[in-house]
Amino acid sequence: MHMKKNVANVLVIAAICITSNLFAQKPAQGEKTAEVTLNLQTGTSPISFGLHRSGAAPAEIRLRYFISDLSAIRLRLGMAGGSTTNRYAGSGVDAEVKVSNGFGLSFFPGYEMHFEGTNKLSPYVGGQLGISLAGGRSVSASNSLVENPGPADIISGNKLESSAGSTFGFGAGVFMGADYYFLDGVYLGAEFGLSLFNMTSTGDGESKSTLSGAGTT
Repeated sequence: MHMKKNVANVLVIAAICITSNLFAQKPAQGEKTAEVTLNLQTGTSPISFGLHRSGAAPAEIRLRYFISDLSAIRLRLGMAGGSTTNRYAGSGVDAEVKVSNGFGLSFFPGYEMHFEGTNKLSPYVGGQLGISLAGGRSVSASNSLVENPGPADIISGNKLESSAGSTFGFGAGVFMGADYYFLDGVYLGAEFGLSLFNMTSTGDGESKSTLSGAGTT
């Protein structure tokens, strides 16, 4: 089990708003919005406020319902996953490594308090909880016993099979942001979040290595 506190993160939102009544100005009580989000990345590390599997940036939608002109309840839903296959060559032997990140889901219920701003700009602050579920990561490699082999690691007949257990995550955080409504039913927003508490628990996995001419351990 792994616990972290006070980790700052940034979520940049490219939002396309779908509402029951399209509006050019800020939403009012009873309005609903639906959005898609864009999570920036640096290298292989997603910059994102929330819980998700490392190396697999989630695709997200966010739903909001305005319970008053200046407050809203919201729910962020995220999905992540993917797999890769890499080939390596060395000493006349090719190695193939297949990696599956598993499939993950995340749920973030939260509350937003908006400020007056202007007719088109709506700044806000809020808080949210986070729950994530993810399937186990698995690696299958032929002619190699490591995930990223060099020439000396590639030996004919070697084989690696490993799998991690599924992961459960829970967290809480606060955020601040602003939305700018520039067309009917369309706006762009940015949000900055601070993770107050994150906890993840991953089940046991297993690993099997087949050595060339030496059986399986």
